[in-house]
Amino acid sequence: RTLQFDNDCSVCRKTMLTNIIGPHRRSALVRLAEFNSRLRLTLDCCFSTTTGPDITPKEAGRIANELSKGDGTKSDSNTLTGIGTLLSHAGVESSQKNAPLSPPLHLATTYTRPADGPYNDGDSIYSRMDNPTRLLLEETVGALECHGSKDTTGIEPVTCAFSSGMAAVSSIFLAHKSPITVLLPEDVYHGVPTVLSDVMCRHGIRSRKVDFTDLSTIQKSISDIGDDSDIIVWMENPSNPLCHVIDIAAVCSFIRTECSYKSTNNNITTVVDSTMAPPCISQPLLLGADIVVHSATKYLGGHSDVLLGIATASPWTDRGQELGPVLKQVQISVGAVASAFDSWLTMRGLRTLHVRVAQQCRTASSVAEFLQNHPRVSKVHYPGLASHPQHDITKQQFSGGKGGGVLSLEFETEAMAMAVAGALRTISRATSLGGTETLIEHRASIEPPIRRTSPPGLLRLSCGLEDATDLINDLDRAISIADTVVCS
Repeated sequence: RTLQFDNDCSVCRKTMLTNIIGPHRRSALVRLAEFNSRLRLTLDCCFSTTTGPDITPKEAGRIANELSKGDGTKSDSNTLTGIGTLLSHAGVESSQKNAPLSPPLHLATTYTRPADGPYNDGDSIYSRMDNPTRLLLEETVGALECHGSKDTTGIEPVTCAFSSGMAAVSSIFLAHKSPITVLLPEDVYHGVPTVLSDVMCRHGIRSRKVDFTDLSTIQKSISDIGDDSDIIVWMENPSNPLCHVIDIAAVCSFIRTECSYKSTNNNITTVVDSTMAPPCISQPLLLGADIVVHSATKYLGGHSDVLLGIATASPWTDRGQELGPVLKQVQISVGAVASAFDSWLTMRGLRTLHVRVAQQCRTASSVAEFLQNHPRVSKVHYPGLASHPQHDITKQQFSGGKGGGVLSLEFETEAMAMAVAGALRTISRATSLGGTETLIEHRASIEPPIRRTSPPGLLRLSCGLEDATDLINDLDRAISIADTVVCS
């Protein structure tokens, strides 16, 4: 086979002069493809076939593979890939030769040292610092949190995987300098105010509740804080269990503009707990938040078999860039790191995250519609309902206008709520959320009495992957039984 170049093509002439030497034309074709990515657009004019043996199948495959490779710029990377595709390939580095299509699980805790003493750059030392499986999970989640950004600075996010969601929350607090004031929304997962009041209060950290729907209230609360205090504006989206939705973009923008007068003396950090809205629904860093945190035990793991928390600092905000290395220091020094096996399980869960969450959102919407029209149900809290007070924000902030896979329903009395939970057959009574099975829980009875936010008649429902019809029938039957028990 002989390659002939078009003498009227400047690219061909330049490539022929610099690359085609002697008889090595086939290998030169590969170098030609590497020489200039423009050749991929002008292959028809760059060579033709004359007499001689056809190119071999191996050569055809190898050359086509070389031509398919990008030019190494960010525009040719996963930034242009749909998030579903990115999730489906989570943890897999398919560009490697003979790459495994499931990431390896590294269980070693320590690694050998060179004979001359110091470790080399890139060497693993001790798993608390750099377990390869955990590092791969952190890299994967960081890419998910920033997916779709038009940023071209090339700054990578700092992501840290911890041994639990509360370890991640506590590490965020520890990354700040005391005294610290944490502004909490009125409805928030009870574990956060509990750790603040029972543990962190001993270390110069205090908290107060704020109405996040009123930006002037946030401004007043910040104005009342002393000039020597770091400030954490803590958001939860949606909130647990009342499913309130905060306008993250509005709050973050307000903090950076209207509250900038405090920045000379205070460091203000915006944090979003997005456990109930994973990256395929919401990406708080793209809305201006400094840090996003998840209990990966929930949706990211997705199978009720992982205990893990993960936090990512923004690569774009000044505060995120400042806190990222500090958060990593806290992770390594304090040592509440995610285990290798939990990291591996979480990467496995990420591969199906988008299809699971899509199904859970559809089911939650159907169940919420049914419950909203049931005469024995007093209230339904679900952002996907048009009647929800923050429904418009939900449509803007959550991908595809999804309302999430969690909702809460209220009954007139605690007895009625407990009777409904007791009569369910398909739905399981258990804490947690985000798994493949539908769970229901009476929240008031599990929250600390002095910090109870849930109404006594409230049940939180986390929809799994069952058929929506089966869940609706189970709830309808249970409500009828409970009505007989309580009202007879």
